[in-house]
Amino acid sequence: MSLLAFIHFNSGGNFWDSSYSVPIAGCAMIACIVVASMAASNRKRELQSQERLAAIAKGVPVPPTEDELAIMHGKPSTDSTRRRGNTRRAGIVLLGSAVGLILFFIVLATVLQERDVLCGAAAGLIPFGVGAGFLIDARIQTRELEEAASNPQPNR
Repeated sequence: MSLLAFIHFNSGGNFWDSSYSVPIAGCAMIACIVVASMAASNRKRELQSQERLAAIAKGVPVPPTEDELAIMHGKPSTDSTRRRGNTRRAGIVLLGSAVGLILFFIVLATVLQERDVLCGAAAGLIPFGVGAGFLIDARIQTRELEEAASNPQPNR
């Protein structure tokens, strides 16, 4: 028996009256967004390839890509810079959410006057550890980019 049939029969007949319809719709929406972004990215790459092939067919010099321009000017590619920024941002967000989660359980324990609630604060250690790992990775990426910029490789 499929999940939709199970929800349909257990909800009294109407799928949209089920308590599972909102989470299923949310998951379906997220899946559609991911698929649409992947399709758009593939289409963009396809158009870039067609433009480059058309330029080659006409005998026009092919313009360099963004990554090729960055390499020619001795700068890190926009992809690596963006990746480093995203890593740093994810680390900061995770550390902030960990601190917020820990503070939430501390405040909740003081409001309820129940010491056992403080056990929930341990859940904040998970995003704290992951966020710290992201920040360490961002620092390592920064060092690698600085080393690559200070020691340029000769053109081959």
